[in-house]
Amino acid sequence: MKKVKLLAPILTLFLVFSCATVGPKYGDGQKMSDFEYPENKEIEKSFYLIGDAGYSPPGGTSLGLVAFKTFLDSVNKTENYTIFLGDNIYPDGMPPEDSPEREEAEYRLDAQLDAIENYKGKVVFIPGNHDWYSEKLEGLERQKDYLKSKFEESLVWSPEIGCGLESLEISDNIQLIVIDSQWYLEDWDKNPKINDDCEEIKTREAMFLELQSEIKKNQNKTVLIALHHPVYTNGVHGGQYTFDRHIYPSQKKIPLPILGSLATLIRTTGGVSIQDAQNNRYKSLANRLSTIARGNERLIFVSGHEHSLQYIEHDSVKQIVSG
Repeated sequence: MKKVKLLAPILTLFLVFSCATVGPKYGDGQKMSDFEYPENKEIEKSFYLIGDAGYSPPGGTSLGLVAFKTFLDSVNKTENYTIFLGDNIYPDGMPPEDSPEREEAEYRLDAQLDAIENYKGKVVFIPGNHDWYSEKLEGLERQKDYLKSKFEESLVWSPEIGCGLESLEISDNIQLIVIDSQWYLEDWDKNPKINDDCEEIKTREAMFLELQSEIKKNQNKTVLIALHHPVYTNGVHGGQYTFDRHIYPSQKKIPLPILGSLATLIRTTGGVSIQDAQNNRYKSLANRLSTIARGNERLIFVSGHEHSLQYIEHDSVKQIVSG
């Protein structure tokens, strides 16, 4: 009985001290105006970032996409870029045409395409982990084909399916490098043909070497590195949980307060999910990328994966999360 009495306050303290808030948080002495663009500088290109946009409810559009469309319609210029940062179809990517889930998957892609229907700039779609969940490469091919059938040449799918990285020249001053981070995180033993259609990048190490080469080649440019999984994050995948996640660990309206706190503790400390930053393979990706990027003042990582907006600077590495 004493053990039960002791367990309750310990779990309560853990829950309180491990909770993240949902409001805006800034570094010491910082405020929102510190992040506004300098008035004395001219903008060459604008990049509009949205990730994890593939979960519009049946018959409707997510509030995030509604806001995104309203914003894009107000700033429509042909020289701008919109990047969809992965997880374009929840929960399991693009199924085959004869699948009963196909209609719902198409609807969730269409909701994103509706947001850019009046947009005249360039559009880039990259894959996330959920996009890989429908038969891996085959599902990615189906999603790419569907998107290209709708927007043709004005839409870019990157990187090439089965390749870990692609470098795209935006201008003389800007380079966009796209990494398929789920390609890196995949269990290649279970997917031995993962690189069959990629001529140059056949290993994870080859991807890192290609990235180093591209950064060096474009050292006088601003370099954006777009990948679904963030290098740094203060969100759920980084071990920061709101109070609701302790009460509703499955994100369904089934309250499990004590079990929920235990689940978040196990997930945070154990690195059980490969989608969490504590996982060893995820850490190997993030650590190598941050090492390569460190000291490069004109390099910025942009990612989705978290369902939040974040800007992080750590060891001179800049990370934007827009999920």
